[in-house]
Amino acid sequence: MLPPRLPLQATSSSSNGNGRSGMIHPDDAIRQTDDDASSSRASAISLGYLNDPFSSLLYKPNLHSGNGSPSTRKPPLINIGTHHRTIGIDTLFDKHLKDDTETPKQVVSLGAGSDTRFWRLMSRENPPNISKYVEIDFPHITSVKAQRISRSKKLNSLFNKPSALNHKTTSGLPSSPPPYRVSQGGTRIDSDLYTLLPLDLRSANSTSSTSTTTSTTISEIFNQHLLPLLNPELPTLFLAECLFPYMLPEQSENIIQWFGENFSQCIGIVYEMSGLNDGFGKVMKRNLASRNLSIPGSEPFPTPESQAERFLNPNLGPKGIFDKSGVKTLWEIREQVIDINELQRISKLEILDEIEELKLVLEHYVIAWGVKGENMESLGL
Repeated sequence: MLPPRLPLQATSSSSNGNGRSGMIHPDDAIRQTDDDASSSRASAISLGYLNDPFSSLLYKPNLHSGNGSPSTRKPPLINIGTHHRTIGIDTLFDKHLKDDTETPKQVVSLGAGSDTRFWRLMSRENPPNISKYVEIDFPHITSVKAQRISRSKKLNSLFNKPSALNHKTTSGLPSSPPPYRVSQGGTRIDSDLYTLLPLDLRSANSTSSTSTTTSTTISEIFNQHLLPLLNPELPTLFLAECLFPYMLPEQSENIIQWFGENFSQCIGIVYEMSGLNDGFGKVMKRNLASRNLSIPGSEPFPTPESQAERFLNPNLGPKGIFDKSGVKTLWEIREQVIDINELQRISKLEILDEIEELKLVLEHYVIAWGVKGENMESLGL
């Protein structure tokens, strides 16, 4: 929930053994946000807010604390926020995947990091009818994730569709599951069901000097690398979870436009900070700036309503614009979406004295969504 902290070596004047400081890549501050989100999730899981048997397989805490051991437990405000964020996004996923279960669905998770949602979905007793699930992130992030997936049978065994697991050959013996493939120097994984795709989602002509793609626009990047993996005729969900703030506004607009133009049935989900122009928001921005993080993508969206309106922006064009959008703050999700019994359960996990402080924090994070296409209008929170 709170702005991510950089590793000690990133701000220290000490060397890392080769005479250079630990922060050696201009994008390391952004990449560190995955560690912050994953450590917050690990904290919530360890205290019983969430149940996730896959988190520990994909996330290994870095030794950032001063005593040389990972600092796992987060304050109650962060644990509760992580719980509400997860419930809100999971609810939208479930509504999409459970609607018309006969039709296969597609999912694209942008800036997926160490997210475990694919494995949590496919390990259910009755897994959803997913045709393709794509996760995208920096190659620096996907290389670590690919390595951990390859080493874990618990993770890579779920790459096979449920029907494939019980398929038998003409001899009557079970057939071997189709293998997954690791490529691009260990940064990419492909299977029939799942792809881990290493991409810098910023266009090559952006201010970053680290982009390696030869494409020059979001549309070209996605047309070359993502579209061949998907079926434009199938209902498709894309998730941008704390991604757009770190991109230029026109880049996030181009992403929304691309999905709107290429998929006739689509739902987009955006999770990020909001209300950054008030006193609390200004403190958040100063904290981020002290950690070498800027959020240019948040400036045009100062209110929750403006986050919803990004899906209805006329600049998206007649094909890229969505039909309907909505938004809820995490406080509204707490009040309107999460079951009262679940709120009572988590209230017993930790002592929380300041409800007003919790409300202040939760009102500065939103989940916005946009939908387009036949039978998609009912999807929302």
